[in-house]
Amino acid sequence: MNSGSRRLPTGLLAALPLLLLWAPLRQLLEGSMALHMLVELPLLVASGWAAGAVLAHHRLPAGLPRLIDANGVLGLAFASCVGALWMIPSMLDLSLLDAGVQWAKYGAWWFSGVVLRASWRRSEPEIAAFFAGNMAWMLATAGLLYQDEGQRLCVSYLVDEQVVAGKGLIVLALLLAGLALHRVVVALRPAAIQPRDRLAPGADGRASGMTRR
Repeated sequence: MNSGSRRLPTGLLAALPLLLLWAPLRQLLEGSMALHMLVELPLLVASGWAAGAVLAHHRLPAGLPRLIDANGVLGLAFASCVGALWMIPSMLDLSLLDAGVQWAKYGAWWFSGVVLRASWRRSEPEIAAFFAGNMAWMLATAGLLYQDEGQRLCVSYLVDEQVVAGKGLIVLALLLAGLALHRVVVALRPAAIQPRDRLAPGADGRASGMTRR
């Protein structure tokens, strides 16, 4: 498969938000709280990430400048704030009632994916793990709240849908926590040292000489 064929799916994913111009699809995704929070919003982030890859391939700005995004802190903080804002049930309701808020939501999540790609790649493992772990904690907290609350938190969604969305947020939180742990473990994993490398200089020669004798 050539590079052009590999870039095609990335380009299509980057343009995914354009499908939300089609009202039936938009209504399908946003008619369910679980689909809204666990499918639409993550897909917008993935689309922004793919757009960042396309921009980087064409040597165009694909994230925040390093000058203001040292170690990826600003980009990761922005993505965390976007995630925290849209965990608020009233914001979900407002996005369904006001077209301006709805498209601001699409833009914020998509742009967070763009900056997240660059900031994640330039961040130190500990910093990336901190933000991913913090987001996992927020998702888990929201997920537990959605399940334990006996009344509707979103006017637009029933309690049963709220419970399903809460369970999905717990799963998403576990995945993010695993990602944070993986980032740290990979960074701290010591390079494999072969037994031969532990020998002092010249020791391997002496050992081979002893073997011949």
